[in-house]
Amino acid sequence: MLRFLSRSANVRSKQLLNQSNSIIIRGLQQSTRIRHATVGPSKTPSDPIQSSSVDDFSKSNIFIHRLPESTAEQSPLLVSLHSRLNLSPQFKLSTLSQCLNMVKTTSQQGEGLANNFGLNTMGKTLLSYYVAEYLLLHFPRLPMSIHNAAVDSLMGVETLSEIGRSTFGIEVDSVSKLDRFLGQESEFIKYGRLRFMTNNEIENKVAVDGIEEVLGNNGKNSILKQEDVAYASAVRSIIGGIYTHCGEEAAKQFITDHILSRKLPLESMFQFDKPIAELIRLCDKLEFKEPVKIRLIAETGRKSAHPQFLAGVFVGAEKLGEGVGSSLKEAQIRASINSLLAYYLYSPISVDGNQVKVPSDEGYKFEGVVDGGEVAI
Repeated sequence: MLRFLSRSANVRSKQLLNQSNSIIIRGLQQSTRIRHATVGPSKTPSDPIQSSSVDDFSKSNIFIHRLPESTAEQSPLLVSLHSRLNLSPQFKLSTLSQCLNMVKTTSQQGEGLANNFGLNTMGKTLLSYYVAEYLLLHFPRLPMSIHNAAVDSLMGVETLSEIGRSTFGIEVDSVSKLDRFLGQESEFIKYGRLRFMTNNEIENKVAVDGIEEVLGNNGKNSILKQEDVAYASAVRSIIGGIYTHCGEEAAKQFITDHILSRKLPLESMFQFDKPIAELIRLCDKLEFKEPVKIRLIAETGRKSAHPQFLAGVFVGAEKLGEGVGSSLKEAQIRASINSLLAYYLYSPISVDGNQVKVPSDEGYKFEGVVDGGEVAI
């Protein structure tokens, strides 16, 4: 009985010893893989385990760097764009080249250079803040749909793309390597152009002349749309770079000069289905004591081929608006629309007659109005 127990105990101890040895061997193999991956490839490249571990490590740990400043200075397009935008000397040319790079770092076209993802996010945040405070303080009575349309008109993809293409004069890097070689173009010029991957390059498609894809959502995935997105990303990245190198005041001044200075066609964004009924509902909401009345102010040529009528909207003795039409009904509708526009497009002014300050201005003091909400018919 004792011999049987001792024999079973010896067998059990041998099994445990074998398991511990296998665990130690696997641990040594893993440490060997890590050491070869961090130090470099071994002298025996034929080993499949070591070669695969080195390849996986090189793919997941690509060295990301920015373009050296000495290289960026040799690109005439970068220098001219920097001068054209009147950027501060603190704004480095290498950062401006990064603003124009939208290629993924892990791709072959990226060359390990840092793209504009972070600068684009920062610039978009700054644009959203300054555009929102400008519209909310200067046009506090805009309906939400018109407010969103105004924001899109100031900082939408199409608007920023037009600014980057026409105002800034940014060029797209559409020259192939063969054309660059045949034209003896310097390699440094491409760093001053907008670099991005088209949808065909992302999806590994080959564009053939005479063949057009008619199935699918071409409106959102077209090359032109991708180019607009790249232009908008470059403009936002430049704003983010200005904030990074020159501070908030310089970024705000740049946004004011190039974005907020554009004229907004707010009048054309409104579309009233029932202007007279909406005007009456608005006056009831504002608790006017007198009822709304539309009166005929003047007319000419009633019995001619081209009559003209001038109608006005009155609340008591106060005139809210007036409109001209070829018929009495048209004059009443135009007068109602002009009265609604005068209310929604109201812009407050300060005590000295200037525009009110926004929260980002120094010495800000609230002098505007708080809207009571939209009118529901």
